[in-house]
Amino acid sequence: ATEAVISPSTTWRVSSAVADSKIFRGIAAMAPRGSYHLKCLHACTSILAGTSFSTHIMKTIVMHLLTTIPLSHWRDRDFVPRLQDIMEYLRSSLKEKRLNHFFTGNENVPEEINLPVSFRRAEPCNLFHQLAHDPAAHAQALQDFEELQDRLGRLLFYG
Repeated sequence: ATEAVISPSTTWRVSSAVADSKIFRGIAAMAPRGSYHLKCLHACTSILAGTSFSTHIMKTIVMHLLTTIPLSHWRDRDFVPRLQDIMEYLRSSLKEKRLNHFFTGNENVPEEINLPVSFRRAEPCNLFHQLAHDPAAHAQALQDFEELQDRLGRLLFYG
């Protein structure tokens, strides 16, 4: 095997794209027919344009909720309550200035997701770290949240 020489200035980005995919495939396999978890995610990501929130933030929230709300509660009749749960999770995370990354230090990650032990044992990574240290960024995020609430209300009302 060839060893690579890496300088101390090299930065490696860690991606959880494969694990994300496995989570959603696993959920799809276990979810009852007609589950709306992906439609909830799509509805929430469709209203993000022009805000400080990324699709990664919404995906993280949905993954957290998928491991805490029974899959039987993600059906079409539960669509609006799940959207409300997603928005409430975002609101409380903004209030606390803390949104833990789904994979690092999360005991709720299914065992089927093959993560390095260091990920499972790591201190949770706060995706809202910047909000805790930058009052202007936090104020903007709160304002953006209000905009998201309005957009979601219009989306649900007008379709």
